[in-house]
Amino acid sequence: MNFQSTKALLQKISIIIYRFVIIPILLWGFLSIPQLYYAFNYSEIWKEFSKSFINHNFQFVFILIGGLAWINYSFKNASRFIFPLILFVLFMIRFINIGLEKTFHISFSPIVFRSTSLDSVLIAFNLFGMELLIISLIGILGSIAVYFLMDRGFHKSKTSIITIVLFLLLAVRSTYILYNERYYAFENIPSYKLVKELLEFQDSLKQNHITLSDVEVQKLNKIGIVPQLQDLSILKIYVQKRNLVILYLESFNTSYTKKGGSHFKDLTPNIDLFIEKSVLFLNYFNAVSPTHNSIFSSWCGIFPELHDNYVRENPDYTKSLTCFSDILNSLGYTQKFYFGHGSWYGGITLFLKNHSYEQVTELSDIEREFPEWIKDKHVWGIQDTDLSRYVIREVEKLENNQPFNIGAFYINTHPPYFMAPDCPKYMSDDLHLQSIHCVDHAVGMVLRTLKKRGLMGNTVVVVVGDTPGNDHEKGQFLPYNKTLLAIYSPNLKPGINETVSYSPDLGPTILEAMGIPVTQIQSGHSILSSRMDFPTLVAPEFSVVDGEFRNGGRCSLEEVKMQRIGIIQDNITDCERRRIFHYLSQWLQSQDSKRTLTID
Repeated sequence: MNFQSTKALLQKISIIIYRFVIIPILLWGFLSIPQLYYAFNYSEIWKEFSKSFINHNFQFVFILIGGLAWINYSFKNASRFIFPLILFVLFMIRFINIGLEKTFHISFSPIVFRSTSLDSVLIAFNLFGMELLIISLIGILGSIAVYFLMDRGFHKSKTSIITIVLFLLLAVRSTYILYNERYYAFENIPSYKLVKELLEFQDSLKQNHITLSDVEVQKLNKIGIVPQLQDLSILKIYVQKRNLVILYLESFNTSYTKKGGSHFKDLTPNIDLFIEKSVLFLNYFNAVSPTHNSIFSSWCGIFPELHDNYVRENPDYTKSLTCFSDILNSLGYTQKFYFGHGSWYGGITLFLKNHSYEQVTELSDIEREFPEWIKDKHVWGIQDTDLSRYVIREVEKLENNQPFNIGAFYINTHPPYFMAPDCPKYMSDDLHLQSIHCVDHAVGMVLRTLKKRGLMGNTVVVVVGDTPGNDHEKGQFLPYNKTLLAIYSPNLKPGINETVSYSPDLGPTILEAMGIPVTQIQSGHSILSSRMDFPTLVAPEFSVVDGEFRNGGRCSLEEVKMQRIGIIQDNITDCERRRIFHYLSQWLQSQDSKRTLTID
């Protein structure tokens, strides 16, 4: 073999290696930069780059090359724009997924889609503007560089055609592999997961009128989920009007507390002391998420799955319903709520004002009164200790204006977690544990004030989480899980209540704890009484049957139309679940429509 033929052979071998080894590794490496960033900063390499992650992403790379190489070969000019754009979008999807996992401990899901709006995008830029700019720049430069290197490997020639055909065959093989492993492969490929979840979410939004048979309604009555409201004429017998204080805690799990099973010593000493004199509802779940849906559910006994702008776009939402604060209003209560962040977000301010709150104070109001607190604020709002100082001042004003119902929402435990400078430091350096300890301190400030001013003898105090947050015991974030609920009332004997319950039950439970004889509001039941008759819980994303928590799945609208509701006490299918909540959504819309027609 002469020198020229040897050189030609080596050149062909180098082209094969470049195309079939260098390019796939290069593309795999570029798309793995977000995962590498996460591993170095928040996890470990061996955890993030598992065998399945490496394998699934190489299969994904072969699918990409099979498609993109053909486009590059056939449409040279167009591919100079299309190819880098596709790579950039895939790169950014992966970094957004990393951002969601780091900040909120969740990935692409219905919760994320409902919370995505122009406002949430602006908040993200406010939080991570510089990081997003740097990441975008890396993505743009990296996409162009990868395209340039791939373009060099696929110049027009006979071998290029053969190579493209081979890559197309590899792409078909990789597609087959990922399809067979689709039930867990999407966890390793964020773009795949985004498309999968988005398609299922879009299907879940489809509306088509569903009529339940009398037999189906009877079966729903057996689990107590059919909306009803008691005859409120019984309120005429209510004489003793106790005050109400609701302390709402962002992302607060029952397991953070001593009686809830915490393994962290003295993490929540103030709340633990409060629980000793209260009823701890050990099996209380959040039925919906995020915060605004949880509040709407708790107040009105419903199951909203609303995006952030829905209430602001539909300002009459739930005005037709009588919710627990409306009942207190009819009894002459002064009602105020205090937020250290912007409660306009998600429509919470509008909702509370629609339901008889005469004053809803939020971040902008507090900043005008106390501009000195701005220097210590975090990205969500003022520190929780400053919110407690504001609430304490308001409590002192309201002493001569009883009965009152006041609420405060604490947000330092919202990811990425914050600790006020005047909070006592916890023994661990974990920022989440520090924020929990800090919120506990802020709550303790209000509790001590209530006791000092002699208000506990005639006040019901509720400490409740909106969603469960990160479960340190299980080492993961669970969007639906046991959430803190403890109620102090002069009417209640302290102890533990193990009745399985969820957020729609909060309103009637509070009323019964106050001595007000209303045990059901829409689909919500008092945990102290009527909920015990309905131990099966059905929520949009899960169910609890015989005390066992079961995550739900998806069911298409076409399947829902064909499904009939069976004996739910024994088991519930995903199609039965969607049929139930489709029916409840229709019911709520009909109530709001009736009100609109009456006004017109």
